[in-house]
Amino acid sequence: MIKFVYAIDYPVGQKRAYIEWVRSISEILPAPDEIKRLTSYDNYFSASPHRVVEFEFDSMADAAHYFERKEVSRVLQGELPYHASQVQISVFKRLEDYTKVRPAESHEPYEGQ
Repeated sequence: MIKFVYAIDYPVGQKRAYIEWVRSISEILPAPDEIKRLTSYDNYFSASPHRVVEFEFDSMADAAHYFERKEVSRVLQGELPYHASQVQISVFKRLEDYTKVRPAESHEPYEGQ
């Protein structure tokens, strides 16, 4: 599992405009088959980064194909810089050393089933 994490700050006083823009592009980013999960978080304390967006893929090849799509590139490279004051991108590979799966998420029976 590969995860791209976008840490985003919106310009001072522009949170409402940022959220409106996100709503306008909300169907574009999750549509391609390459992306397995797309999740966003607002900073609970309204500190920097204001928002974190996680893009999850099965492989780096899937991620590359996703980010090369015209519609995704237009949003993330063409539009995002006009709606954010700062964007930091990090890339992670999931390891198994701290993995916890709740019984409802597991396909294996658990005690009580």
